[in-house]
Amino acid sequence: MTIQTSFQTGPVAHEGPEVRASAAGDIRRMQELIRGMAVTQMIAAACEVGLPDAVDDDGTSLTSLSGRLKVHAGVLTRLARALSSFGIFDVDADGGIRHNEASRLLRTTTAGPSLHWAARFWGMPGIWRSWGALSHCAGTGEEAFSHVNGQDFFSYMNGSPEEEALYQRYMASGYPGRYAAIADVLTVAPGERVIDVGGGTGSLARTILERNPDAHAVVYDQASVISALTGAPGDDRLSTRAGSFFDAVPTGGDIYILSWILHDWPDEKAESILRNCRKAMGAGARIVVVDRVLQESPKDCDPLDLVLDLQMLVLHGGRERTLDDFTRLLNAAGFSAPRILSARPEFSVIQARAV
Repeated sequence: MTIQTSFQTGPVAHEGPEVRASAAGDIRRMQELIRGMAVTQMIAAACEVGLPDAVDDDGTSLTSLSGRLKVHAGVLTRLARALSSFGIFDVDADGGIRHNEASRLLRTTTAGPSLHWAARFWGMPGIWRSWGALSHCAGTGEEAFSHVNGQDFFSYMNGSPEEEALYQRYMASGYPGRYAAIADVLTVAPGERVIDVGGGTGSLARTILERNPDAHAVVYDQASVISALTGAPGDDRLSTRAGSFFDAVPTGGDIYILSWILHDWPDEKAESILRNCRKAMGAGARIVVVDRVLQESPKDCDPLDLVLDLQMLVLHGGRERTLDDFTRLLNAAGFSAPRILSARPEFSVIQARAV
């Protein structure tokens, strides 16, 4: 699948044909990058008004869709035409619209992977304002979210139930099969207790319990998140605890999991979370960290990983880390050198023991 680009370029300098072609290519690529913010909002707007779910598999007219979606017909047509120029939807000259491989990824009702909630999250006003203050991060070394939104990311979410729900759906949708991929590489003995620290909606904990019928799990997160979590009917192996991992972590676990938690925080706070986990653990208990592991050289990194590294900075003052970075943090908090249980392009599963 290829997402097309279709930005027009302005005039270039009057050099020879080969130089002009090279310069035009550079200008075109730079314009595509500069105007990428417009494409983000185009996709987010389409998802917000419900366009991907409303388009029939056999196609339909944009005029009829505008009535069903209660949006402006002319603007919907222009939005759909613009998206189609980037290979998202197929739109014909008569105003008919059909799904293609790219646009199907934006539906919520799909058996395969969905990027609907990712598009909605990246287009949220609070996220958008924060990226607009990236220069604040460059000038101060601080995160931008509280600078432009008046409070930190998680306080903001706690005070905005609709955006909190959207964020949790984005986190839960994630990478298809990610919870199974994590659970499959964990060795959980009968009777062992798993503490999912910052476990959100409990999707990972439930997946682990499905694969380990004699295990128990505790999902530990903020009260506003825990209140929306329910276990499988009749399953008393899953329990919840509300609290902050900056204050303390439930004791008595055999395995403590931090999935997509440490990258939200700068080193001193990440180490504080790890130290609280270590205080709750007995010697030999395991900690499992799920996060991206960056390569040392940017030339070896996926560009999206480095964009997400900046996303962590903008939203939280956090960062993505290399294996050496994780080793330093874990050693400082009282853990052994980590070993990688699984390495995937999107994330790695790292395990260390309390010493």
